[in-house]
Amino acid sequence: MAHITIETGSPTLRMTTSIHVVSPCDSGIPSDSTLYLLHGAGDNASTWSRLTTIELYAQKYGCTVIMPEVNRSYYTNMEYGLDYFDYITEELPALCNRLFRLKSAPDRTFVAGLSMGGYGALKCALTYPERYAKVVSLSGVTDVQQRLRDPNMEQGMVKEMQAAFGTGLNVKPDQDLYTLAAKRMEEGDILPSVLCCCGTEDPFIRMNREFSDYMQKTSFDFKYVEGTGTHDWHFWEQHLKTAFDFLFEEKNK
Repeated sequence: MAHITIETGSPTLRMTTSIHVVSPCDSGIPSDSTLYLLHGAGDNASTWSRLTTIELYAQKYGCTVIMPEVNRSYYTNMEYGLDYFDYITEELPALCNRLFRLKSAPDRTFVAGLSMGGYGALKCALTYPERYAKVVSLSGVTDVQQRLRDPNMEQGMVKEMQAAFGTGLNVKPDQDLYTLAAKRMEEGDILPSVLCCCGTEDPFIRMNREFSDYMQKTSFDFKYVEGTGTHDWHFWEQHLKTAFDFLFEEKNK
């Protein structure tokens, strides 16, 4: 396996940004799948590689894992900031396809993330269902409006949220996961398979249960997994296996 760190100038972001990639390119065996793996608030492009065994899973399944950096943007085209959603969904895939000659078709392309990145992953897949076959959210923010109304949110984070969503903290239809899921069904789109995992002691457990209740009544291929744990790397490392079992279930049979 190769672990590659890319420092590149981004036309979309108008700045230099980092991308970490784990690739089987040095094994002589071409990768037949791609996973875009998104970080949470307070993390960066390196965190998945530093704090989990993601490389072992990438090696086992011959998967190229792309880990970009979005700061604390909530994977949005920010009201007062940069166009991170366009970067993640447009510029990043095009760049990585050129650099690594990725062979994976949409049915072998996945997106996953934790916390803020769980929201970002779901938003990517529900906005562009034709691009991702499966999506995984670990402890994700599945109801961003509920998150923005959290009375316990510290003032510094309120300012960050205002930069992403505007001073009124109003969620637009294309930022709301429920609205996006409903739109996909109304338009008869091919729907990605969805997995959400959350710890029973996680502060986001209520919104994850509510999102699960909603999604299980839809036509989505949806799976929800709860386990003992809170909002930390112990839980996320444990459920990397859950995620990869889901993403590559045909290889595990």
